[in-house]
Amino acid sequence: MNIRILALICLGLLFSCKNTTTPPKKEKPKQPNILFLAIDDLRPELGVYGSDIAITPHIDALAQDGLRFNNAYCQQAICSPSRASLMTGARPETIQVIENFTYFRDKNPDIVTIPQHFKNNGYEAVYTGKIYHGKYNDPELSWSREPVKMSKTDVKFGFKLPENIKTQKENSAAMVAKYGEKALRNGLGKGPSYEFADFPDNAYEDGFNTDLAIATMKDMLHENPEKPFFFRYGNEKTALRLDCPKKNIGICTMRQT
Repeated sequence: MNIRILALICLGLLFSCKNTTTPPKKEKPKQPNILFLAIDDLRPELGVYGSDIAITPHIDALAQDGLRFNNAYCQQAICSPSRASLMTGARPETIQVIENFTYFRDKNPDIVTIPQHFKNNGYEAVYTGKIYHGKYNDPELSWSREPVKMSKTDVKFGFKLPENIKTQKENSAAMVAKYGEKALRNGLGKGPSYEFADFPDNAYEDGFNTDLAIATMKDMLHENPEKPFFFRYGNEKTALRLDCPKKNIGICTMRQT
């Protein structure tokens, strides 16, 4: 009998020693923030792609820290189809955008864009600069917020030099007189193909939008640092017109030919 009692006591002690501590829950890894840089008409004339003339230390450093693609192709050689194709993941003929005057959403009301996908999965989605073509920015579905407000009352984008402004006005008037109002929509009536003037970066559109992008990212990180963001910044240069400050002349000469 004593042996049985002793065995029961030992068994009770054994179970009382069982570790009842709940293991700590694994923290869900934070989703990464994504910065998507888009540059108009830029061929890989960059240091990281072996250019002997382009001085691009920041892009080179970014490439060294990421994945470089050596084979990437534009779906179509004009603005709206290529941009709509990139943002939807569908071919231009599939989404029926093969020129610059069709809004992809009119033809594809239910298609999901890249930023829309991120927005639908808990991301803040925002952009500055040129993303889609012209007015086709898909504000209702692709983006979750607007960039911060920055005054640009003193900034008039476009040519800065009086002689170039004059040339553009004269060319535009001549093309409208000859071909009608749609001449300007179709890309006629432009001024000189380049301008290198002594102005700060943010006097031109790309510089201003860069400042706007930085301010917006800082604002998002301050407002809600735990919420991941998808940020797309679109740089219009190296597309024509090549207007930028003199100090950036090396960048402005790297347009695709």
